[in-house]
Amino acid sequence: MHSSGKAIDSWQFGFIVGSLVELMQNTRRQFILRFQPIHLSTASLITLGIYFSISQSTGVSSASLNTLRGRVSTGFYSPHPYSPRLSAFLATIRWAETGTSEPESYRKLVFNGTFNNFSTHPLKKQCAPINGKNVCSTAAGAYQMLDKSWYDLQPKLNLKNFSPASQDKMAIEYIRRNNALSDIEAGRFDTAVCKVGRVWASLICNSYNQNPRTLKELRNYYQKMLVVYGGQK
Repeated sequence: MHSSGKAIDSWQFGFIVGSLVELMQNTRRQFILRFQPIHLSTASLITLGIYFSISQSTGVSSASLNTLRGRVSTGFYSPHPYSPRLSAFLATIRWAETGTSEPESYRKLVFNGTFNNFSTHPLKKQCAPINGKNVCSTAAGAYQMLDKSWYDLQPKLNLKNFSPASQDKMAIEYIRRNNALSDIEAGRFDTAVCKVGRVWASLICNSYNQNPRTLKELRNYYQKMLVVYGGQK
């Protein structure tokens, strides 16, 4: 890592610090006055603009900025836009399919490795033995979507990429197609997970013989995620 080499002159630093102090004092006064709207002065707004411009041009906090940009670009930084029950259900599928519901699940290839290019589905076929049978698949991402799923849903959902947000939309579309959305929102977990079992081999109610999770395991994980996403058990 390296910095730009430019420096903030002392007068600029003093101007910025002084104005920021004034801004914080104004904010505090407005807060005390029974939460009245905060009115930022023109000088304060200009100061903030100068501050961020100088920060970027001199490399100040470049590591933090780059980390934030990276999270935003992959969708990992955005708050989940769905209801607690649907969010928990999606997390349960991610865990069942990839072994984790964390952000890295969105990068998983079916048998080995990860991918980093979210511009499109990886379209990479991998093969491995499962219960004595050699299985080849292009499944990828948090919900292990096949290439044919991408070709089907990408134009219908108008997806611009294979980002985490797009992967979520694909999963929800399959849930919708199997009439399980209302069951999820009504708290009928067992019914919903069985309805989508034909889509995901790691779930119940299918005959894929690819070592599915038990209903008890799925229920337990779902209940944990429901708490995480702010729902009620």
